Amino acid sequence: MSQMARNTKAGFQIIDSRTRDTEGKKVDLPAVDNTESRKQLIARIEQVTSSLIQQICSGRLPQISNSLSENCTPVDTRQDDDFVSEFHEEPGQSFDGTERKETGTVANFGAKSGKDSFALTMIVMATAHRLLITNATITRRSLYYSLKNERTSDLVPEQRYLDQAVHRVANLLNCSPWELNLLPTSKGLVAGELTLALSDNRVIDCTVPGGALIPHIASNLISVRTTAKMLLIVEKDAVFQKLLEDDCTSSLGCILITGKGYPDVATRMLVKLLSEKLELPVYIIVDADPFGVDIMCVYRFGSAALSRERKSLACSSVRWLGIHPSELLALGVNTVPLTEFDLSKLMALEARPYMTGAFLRELGIMRAGKAEIESVYSSSGRFLAATYLPCKIKGNDYI
Repeated sequence: MSQMARNTKAGFQIIDSRTRDTEGKKVDLPAVDNTESRKQLIARIEQVTSSLIQQICSGRLPQISNSLSENCTPVDTRQDDDFVSEFHEEPGQSFDGTERKETGTVANFGAKSGKDSFALTMIVMATAHRLLITNATITRRSLYYSLKNERTSDLVPEQRYLDQAVHRVANLLNCSPWELNLLPTSKGLVAGELTLALSDNRVIDCTVPGGALIPHIASNLISVRTTAKMLLIVEKDAVFQKLLEDDCTSSLGCILITGKGYPDVATRMLVKLLSEKLELPVYIIVDADPFGVDIMCVYRFGSAALSRERKSLACSSVRWLGIHPSELLALGVNTVPLTEFDLSKLMALEARPYMTGAFLRELGIMRAGKAEIESVYSSSGRFLAATYLPCKIKGNDYI
């Protein structure tokens, strides 16, 4: 019998919100002066651009060398197939003429798509240069729509082409993607007794119905205040809204967060900040399937696409509260067979170096079938908020 089932039989009650410390916690964060880092990035862009112009004027193909050292992990270019197929690695010198140890890439002008990738990279770099000089920001979505014109629409058939170009430029300049002032559109939600104060005088009250949109807080968050005692991450928006309807934030005394599937940078930053600055325990509930586990791993261990930013984004204190495959039988949940795609993802998860015995045992059980979070409360509307979650938390039944 699972720990959750034993806790249920023992009659654990809902965590009483009246026992919480009503004074709460408040943390003031120092204002971030990014003047120097912006100057360095502006100079780097100008150096690279000057070098490319000199190469073209001398009749050579423009060579772009990443500034990643041999010990750094680059963006997972397997997700950037267009760029990989159109640019090839060549040994040589870096943009400033010195012998380099970094990976270099050279535009292949023999293919139209190679020209397009190179052109889009230059557009992103020019846009970042302008934004850094004016200390302004825009969303990548806004830039994408501005490029959907007669001259440049072929460069961005889909949003992902622009996103990939942003990552290429960030690798080239050895910075984080958000330091280019080209921000992804926020999608995560946060709810509960939490107030965020931003440097532009905005105050975000997270008690609003349906939750508040998580802002990008890389350099503009100046104060955080909460009376909550824990942070609960939920994989899906539908489950997030259901828990809000059941007043989960009050009954558990928690801050509720969802990244609506795979989380964006803003959501991951907020989770890490609340864990470290406010010293709140962090729990996560995801589907009992390979992709749910993968989403949990993104919060806890980081992602391949942003491996260089793992220190800024990964929250190692995230605790996998559920749904555990090992408890599905005790919960009376009917499972669904895994697809070939599911099995492929599961095997990839099992091969990751951070997978402990406890993780591997759950993944082994998962081979027999998968289930969604919704299946846990399908028979009883309030079971998830009133019984499952409080019993799991009080019983320390997490991985």
